Amino acid sequence: MTMTIEHALRQEFPANSDRVAVIDIGSNSVRLVVYGKNGAYPSPLFDERSNCQLGAGLDKAGTLAQDRIADALETLTRFRALINAMKINSCYPIATAAVRRALNAKDFTEPASAILGQQITVLSEGEEADYVARGLTLNIPNVTGLVADLGGGSIEIVNLKNGELKNAISLNYGHLSDVSEAEIIKAISSVSWIAAAKAKQLFGVGGSFRALGQAYFAREKYPLPVLHGLKIDAIKATKLCDELTRDGADMFGVPAARSSTMPMAATIIRSLMNASSVKRLVVSGTSIRDGVIASHELSATQRADFLVAVSEEIALASERFSGLSKALRKFLRPVALSSSTETLRLLEIACNLADICWHEHSDMRGNLAVSRVLALPINCITHKERVWLSIALYHRYVGLKVNKPRPQGLDGLLSKKKLNEAITVGLGLRFALIFAAGTGDYLEKIKLVCSQGKMTLMIDPSAKDFLDGHCKRRFEVFAESAGFQGEIIFT
Repeated sequence: MTMTIEHALRQEFPANSDRVAVIDIGSNSVRLVVYGKNGAYPSPLFDERSNCQLGAGLDKAGTLAQDRIADALETLTRFRALINAMKINSCYPIATAAVRRALNAKDFTEPASAILGQQITVLSEGEEADYVARGLTLNIPNVTGLVADLGGGSIEIVNLKNGELKNAISLNYGHLSDVSEAEIIKAISSVSWIAAAKAKQLFGVGGSFRALGQAYFAREKYPLPVLHGLKIDAIKATKLCDELTRDGADMFGVPAARSSTMPMAATIIRSLMNASSVKRLVVSGTSIRDGVIASHELSATQRADFLVAVSEEIALASERFSGLSKALRKFLRPVALSSSTETLRLLEIACNLADICWHEHSDMRGNLAVSRVLALPINCITHKERVWLSIALYHRYVGLKVNKPRPQGLDGLLSKKKLNEAITVGLGLRFALIFAAGTGDYLEKIKLVCSQGKMTLMIDPSAKDFLDGHCKRRFEVFAESAGFQGEIIFT
């Protein structure tokens, strides 16, 4: 049976598996996301949104329009039916700026709560900012910089230092607003800590930032079209905002549903980037929903390193023989002991992913491994980590053959040193997995010692019959790639 990434992540939820839902009622859209809770990683099982534009006209009227309320209530009626059908164990319905600001909020919250059978939580400005920050740090721990969540009716701006929230504010300007740029600049400039933070990075959360990222992809030759983690130089980002705010602007690359509101969104983004003097914009695929899940459903251990947790779950679902990934990590660890902590972590994650495409056709495994890693549906991985791991997994299946299909253009995202590291780890995986026939037991009978320019493969005599000329050659290629002279001894 072919193992897909989605299957590997969810491991076929049993019938009684816990599920949790978050309903995010924003100024622009009402969204339902259902998560599975069978492992350390709460994988999304369902995600649907409706652009109800509940906050449309709020700036002028101060109230929610009745036709927008009716549209949102209709959406919630469908979501309630879906929640019942999926037998959801718990649900967190939250509302943000539009409902918080509206003078007639009860016209929506009372019938909405009746439809859902539970009270809707209308978040305060502080609570909303906190969830935005938690959603980002869940996937990017220890981050330092500004975070901006731009919605239809407000923008939440947070200052983080080493993952800790230092300052936060909510301003009532969103992509549905009808205000002048001068008013936006004045409001942002009045918040003294935004400039004082001297942040190098602005992490952009929300659909408007993702739409800006899609416009960037359409205009630039960027090799990895994954929005989360996309880094755009501040000069290029503000130039793109300039293009999108001109009269009769070309909306090339902007999703059709965002084209009418993109000029206002780009105006707000540009104003914030200019006021903060950040060096780059980082598009984030995280959301307030991630913060809700992190706060209410995950333990401290589960929040520690999401990428490791995901890779461990994939290992359990995909490895051919039990204990394989653990044995691989133990065997290859000496290769990276003198490297950075980051490299050692990536090596161990690569070991967990080593069998991810074993069930595919042998001619396509390398190419598919690249595609699977690049397309992992998670936000706890950077673009460089995706590329590093994909290259390692490619060489795990293909070795140094040049006649196999391979995606082009990815190497440029890594330094030469990091590229060589990834290739070396892939060749190490290839040798180890072929030598031991994909089992963990016989990996316990070999050991690597790296010292004084030599990589010594120590083999227990009980495993001597596993070493033939082909395995010897693969080991020598691995050792050479790591910068060592290969040596084999029987102990």
